Amino acid sequence: MIAVRRTYLPKPGVGGKLAALVKEAGDAMAAAGFEKPTIYRGWHGSHGLLQTEQRWSSIADYEASRSAVRKTPGITSVFDQIYPLLAETHKTEIFEITD
Repeated sequence: MIAVRRTYLPKPGVGGKLAALVKEAGDAMAAAGFEKPTIYRGWHGSHGLLQTEQRWSSIADYEASRSAVRKTPGITSVFDQIYPLLAETHKTEIFEITD
């Protein structure tokens, strides 16, 4: 099992809007049959930082999902609104779950 974590850093002044859109994207993923990501809001460090985490059975399942997500307008339309709010592109990390 793996965990995919994505970190989003908003431009100044749009953190609340980013948080609402990241939640909307998670809801759209769940509606499309994917696991709904857990959303974390950073308390220290970069202001407005958000992180999401989704678990996948394997890296192959995660990779297959990426193509499916790109073909799902309900998800991509939300990300089209998210990207202009970011101070930099989101960071993706993949962790193997060991227990």
